Amino acid sequence: MEIGDFRLEQLSEGIFEVSSAGSIRKIRNHQEKESASETVVRVGLDPVLIDTGSTAILLDAGLGMGLDNKEPEPDTSNIVTNLEIFGYRREDIGAVILSHLHYDHAAGLSFSDKAGQVSATLPNARIYVQKSEWEATLHSLHSQPTVQGMGYEPDDLYRLVANGRFVFLEKELQEIIKGITVIRTGGHTPGHQIVRIRKNSQTAYYCGDLIPNEYHLNRLVTTKIDTDFVKARKARMLLMQQAWRDKATLLFYHSVYRKAGMIVRDKNRGFVLKRG
Repeated sequence: MEIGDFRLEQLSEGIFEVSSAGSIRKIRNHQEKESASETVVRVGLDPVLIDTGSTAILLDAGLGMGLDNKEPEPDTSNIVTNLEIFGYRREDIGAVILSHLHYDHAAGLSFSDKAGQVSATLPNARIYVQKSEWEATLHSLHSQPTVQGMGYEPDDLYRLVANGRFVFLEKELQEIIKGITVIRTGGHTPGHQIVRIRKNSQTAYYCGDLIPNEYHLNRLVTTKIDTDFVKARKARMLLMQQAWRDKATLLFYHSVYRKAGMIVRDKNRGFVLKRG
């Protein structure tokens, strides 16, 4: 996919089952897809790679080592494998923009080698996240989770923060590089942010977990997964309306089927993905 002369790729980690308690399991074959429990939610995990021509940027980092921590070779990261498919090395990534710090979006940032040493998966990347999101992560250590699904697991992130790898943002709207702008929405988590990609009159929005997949386009109230569902609903509506006016492409992180598309109005004035 291209937005102007930016090249975009979605790095699929596969299809997973997520329980309401937050456990996650990869669905590895067709039989598992057919027999998957109805008490769990099926999701995809799809970080986005942006190549601007001068730098490579990753939007969210996936589970990464979370996929491989039971394997005999623990220093094999799934995000690295996905990058290699598109011809990139982990050293090529200059920046990571995190929508938020839930485990399924941030675990790919680090890994523990056989000696137990925590290292950065992407050694040259600066990591951009809202300061309020890091504060919410720290607060979660002393409080019970209030929503279902994946939560915060910051243990390996401390080393990256201590090493100065994180850039904590405090503005609601901030351009990271020309054409790549983060917009703090809150709602799903206190510091949740989306990313606007704009070049040569073309626009795309990376939705993070504000609109995790196409089924959430008209699902305005999601009390079970959002920490502030009123704020999330407002932000979701504003994003859909702006994307419709911009004729923009929406990029979904958790879709199983359609991972991107433009939205149009249906006969009931709701928003749906354009066919074709």
